[in-house]
Amino acid sequence: MNETADRRAPSQLPAKEDRKNSHKGSQWSLFANLVDLVRSDHHSTDFSGSRADYIHNRVRILGLIYAALVMLWIPVDYLLPGTPFVALAITRLVACAAFLAVALVRHNPHHLPLARIRLGLLVVIPCVFYFISQLLLTGDVSVWAAMGYSFYPYVMIAQLAIFALTLLEGVALAIPVFLIVLASQAVGGEFFSSETIAALWLLGLLLTLALWAQMSQLQMLLRLYRQATRDPLTGLLNRRALMGRLAEEMERSQRYKRQLTVLLFDLDKFKRVNDALGHLAGDAVLRHFAGVMEKALRRSDLVGRYGGEEFLAVLPETSPERGCEVAERIRSDCHDAPASAPDGTPVPFTTSIGVATLLPGEDAETLLTRVDESLYKAKETGRDRVVLAGAE
Repeated sequence: MNETADRRAPSQLPAKEDRKNSHKGSQWSLFANLVDLVRSDHHSTDFSGSRADYIHNRVRILGLIYAALVMLWIPVDYLLPGTPFVALAITRLVACAAFLAVALVRHNPHHLPLARIRLGLLVVIPCVFYFISQLLLTGDVSVWAAMGYSFYPYVMIAQLAIFALTLLEGVALAIPVFLIVLASQAVGGEFFSSETIAALWLLGLLLTLALWAQMSQLQMLLRLYRQATRDPLTGLLNRRALMGRLAEEMERSQRYKRQLTVLLFDLDKFKRVNDALGHLAGDAVLRHFAGVMEKALRRSDLVGRYGGEEFLAVLPETSPERGCEVAERIRSDCHDAPASAPDGTPVPFTTSIGVATLLPGEDAETLLTRVDESLYKAKETGRDRVVLAGAE
C-alpha cells in the first residue's frame, strides 16, 4: 500500500477507543494527572466502561458477603438479652434481599452511571438498616447488641477503599453515612454529645484513608489502561484497543440498524520525510496528524493508529456521504496546517483516505478489506485524495 509499510491483512487491524479523554490532544500523558483523580469528566468512554465493570464485580462480591453476614447475625440477636428479635430479624431479611438484588442484577456492566447507582445502593442499604436498628435498640438493650450495630457506619466508610473512585465520587458516597449518623444521634437526643463528635472524627479519619486508597487504585488503573491501550507516540488508541472498539460499534450498528462508516488514512510518501529530515521529524508529523484528526472528529468517533503511518477512524451513525465530508476536511486541514520538525522547519504532508460504510451482515474483515482497497485506489490514482468503497 505504501513505500514504507507492506499491506496488512484486514483481520490484523487495530482496535480503538473513544477519545473523550483527549483533553491534552495528542500530547497524551501515560500518568494520571490530578484532574483525572478528582473527577471523571476527562476519562475516555472506554476506560469508564472498564472501570464500571471493575466496580460492578466488586459490588457483586460485597453484596453477597453482606447478604450472608446479615443473616448470620440473627442467632446473635436471639441470644443477646433485651433485643427486639422479631423486628430485627424482619429488618435483616429485607436487607438481605436488597443486598442480593444489588449483587445478582447484572444489567449493562460497562455503564458507569449504573455502576455508581449499584455502589450507592451498597452504601444506602446499610445506612437505612443502621438507622432502623438504632430506633429499635432502645431501652434495656445489651451493651454487646448495641456495639454490634454501632460499627456499621465505619464499615460503610472503610468499604470505599476497595473501589477505584475519583475524589468527588468518594465524597458523594460518604455523605449519606455522615448524615445517617447525625440523624440517629439526633433521634437519640445526643446530637451535640462528645460521643457524636468522636464518631464523626473517627469517620473523617477513615474517610481520609479510604479516599487516598481509592484514588491510588484509580491512578494505577489509569496508568495500566493507558499503557495497554494507547499508542505511546501519538496518544491514540493502539491496534488491539481499536479493533475491540470497532467490533463493539459494528455490533451496535447491526443491532440498531444504524450506519457505521470507517476511514483509513495513509500519509503519502512518508518514507521521504524520514530519509530527508530524520525520524524525529517523522514522529512530529505523526503526532501532528493525530491532532488534526482529533480536532476534526466528534467525541463519539474513534480513531487509532493502524500501524506505521496508517490510521483508522470509526464514525458511528455516519452515512458514507458524511464520512467523505469528514475525510475531505481532514485532507484539507493537512494542507492548511503543516507539521513542524524539532528544529522548527515546516514539514508539509498529505494523506490518502479510503472510506467504507458497513453493509448489512458484514463482518469486520470484509469491511476492512473494502476500506483497505479504497485506500489503495486513492494511492494508485495520484494520492492526496478520498476514495469511497463500493458496495460490492
